[in-house]
Amino acid sequence: MIRMIPVEEPEVLDSLVQGRFSGEVRGYVIMDGPEYRGHCLFTVEPGCTRVLEVQVSDPSLLDGAVRAAVAAGENAGATAFALSGQPELVRWRDAWFKGCPDPIPNERLFHFCR
Repeated sequence: MIRMIPVEEPEVLDSLVQGRFSGEVRGYVIMDGPEYRGHCLFTVEPGCTRVLEVQVSDPSLLDGAVRAAVAAGENAGATAFALSGQPELVRWRDAWFKGCPDPIPNERLFHFCR
């Protein structure tokens, strides 16, 4: 079973961030049972979740990692999200939101069913 586990230990988060990002970086590690499958790093700024990086062992995990980060941001009060220029995130954005300007309202990702 795939699980997205919030990174709460500062040492683990520091080892993933490696000084590459500023601000209050948050993260998830992606596990399949006891097996590490990757991670996702993001920030939650006033009104906007910024997905900084997703590193996964299987491309099929990318969508869930982005959605987990955006959901965490929404739970913290963000109403929109933006993605870094990481090639995998650019491809994901183009597949779901081609031509949509940043930031993208969360409702475009989560709340389109009535």
